[in-house]
Amino acid sequence: MDTPRLDHTVAHGTPRNHLGLALHDSQIICTDGFRLSVLAPDPADALLLPTETLEIGFPTQRPEPWTQWCTYLESDDEDDPTESVYLHVPVPLVRALIEAHGGEAPLVPRQRT
Repeated sequence: MDTPRLDHTVAHGTPRNHLGLALHDSQIICTDGFRLSVLAPDPADALLLPTETLEIGFPTQRPEPWTQWCTYLESDDEDDPTESVYLHVPVPLVRALIEAHGGEAPLVPRQRT
């Protein structure tokens, strides 16, 4: 299954401004409508790319398998996994989540990087 946005993020990092905010839309939309934010280290700060772990934010559904994902929660609050950030998530786990939701949806013009 193709994951071009994920592959690009892993290979090139997430460029950020001087405040640390992503310069480009970091959201990945899957074919079934599932969405999540995917951030890699800023290439200016990363010693080695491609990266092995990513920051995942605000998925539109609880990521599954939950027993694996809950270990990466930024906080211990599991009450609303869709309003959470997941830190240092291994790339293969992110790829499996995207593929479980049908892969990446085709890019619309405003999403192109």
